[in-house]
Amino acid sequence: MRRARAIRLAVLGAGVVAVAAAVTGSMVRPPVFEPAPVRATAPMGWNSWDSGITLTEQSVRETIDAMVSDGMRDAGYRYVDLDAGWAAPQRDSSGDLVADPVRFPHGMAAVAAYAHEHGMSLGLYSSPFNEICGQSPATASRGHELQDARRFAGWGVDLLKYDWCRTDANHDEQVRDFARMRDALRSTGRGIVYMINPNSSADARAGVDYDWSAVADSARSSDDLIPMWRNIFPEPDIGGFDTTSVRGVADEADAALRARPSRPGYWPDPDMLVVGQSMSQFLGAHLDGLPGTAVRRSALSADETAYLARRLGISPETLALLRNPRTLSPAEEQAHLSLWAMLSAPLIAGNDVRTMSDSTRALLTDAGVIAIDQDPRVAPAVPLSRDRRILTKPLSDGSVAVTLLNPGDQPLTLTTSATEAGLAQAQSYTVHDIWAATTTVTDGRIVAPDIPAHGVVLLRITPAA
Repeated sequence: MRRARAIRLAVLGAGVVAVAAAVTGSMVRPPVFEPAPVRATAPMGWNSWDSGITLTEQSVRETIDAMVSDGMRDAGYRYVDLDAGWAAPQRDSSGDLVADPVRFPHGMAAVAAYAHEHGMSLGLYSSPFNEICGQSPATASRGHELQDARRFAGWGVDLLKYDWCRTDANHDEQVRDFARMRDALRSTGRGIVYMINPNSSADARAGVDYDWSAVADSARSSDDLIPMWRNIFPEPDIGGFDTTSVRGVADEADAALRARPSRPGYWPDPDMLVVGQSMSQFLGAHLDGLPGTAVRRSALSADETAYLARRLGISPETLALLRNPRTLSPAEEQAHLSLWAMLSAPLIAGNDVRTMSDSTRALLTDAGVIAIDQDPRVAPAVPLSRDRRILTKPLSDGSVAVTLLNPGDQPLTLTTSATEAGLAQAQSYTVHDIWAATTTVTDGRIVAPDIPAHGVVLLRITPAA
């Protein structure tokens, strides 16, 4: 998970850590372990971190109820993942993890049971260190891997997100620690999806440079995702928020395309979805003190804006950027979901699903996009051009998915063909435009005119029978 070098430092009241250590280039081959994959396609669900909701038994039940009633569960979003904040700050007298007794008075097994009764699955968050990620170091799992894995399995947990959460690390050490928890989870006999984040360390490229497919079911491919198209912060530090350790949607997609490609049972993770979130909501939920106040206030006078900008050491323009009520355009949100689907990536919503708009719900539950993401072939996206503006992905029914992306700031027309996208020569092809909800027949030429700035055309192309 997350927000390690950036937001969580502010949550914990710690100073920004200057990261300069380099990860050693030596390689340790992970122990041979080839279990049958827990599932072929990437998990879909919801994670509590981005929305900043207070984790309680009641708020989790409300989230489960909302996902059932608004159609998210039936669309495929089955995992409810509880991030930092679920655990008591200390282990019990037996050394076991326990749920926070105030927030979860009936314990975590009761939460898992409620999820299962509603056709959902429960995910939890942990770390070998918990030094910088919002949970007490006393609950860190290093040295307790088997004990904690048995605890998770006994509660009925279905997914574990395991975050490095330490500013210094080398790859050899990460392989050993992540593999220990992998083996501990598998030894329980319960099919627990295992997702890791090696990037919350001194090596921000760990998810791109190394192959984690023998260690985990999914690995984060880059730094934390924020609701921006690209990271355009002009200052490296904003009130304790390290802006250099976060990425926008396009940045994350670029990194994921360079990471180990997806296959059945393994999926690169470009982070949870930021659909339906604004920068002001996102930062206001995570920054304590003055920075949080600055972005949460509904209105600021010119004098207040100038004063807060001076106190934060930023320009009034940057403060306005933080307070932007919507930082992804509708076209950018469509591109965000399209790119994650082409990557066969986990689709984990990060917004508060209890209060989301109808438009956000429609985006997240679009059946055509989900079908491309969850296609059982789990094929990786293949760039047709060096600039990655056109991606293609073969699907299990013989069709191909194609994205034509405009990364620029002006409308753009892109062209390709069905054969360039990987289909055999045919007399004609059926082209379904996912977002436009239109179906046409073509001789093979594909033209996407006037794609808006940062927008995408997502197609499913099938040769005529």
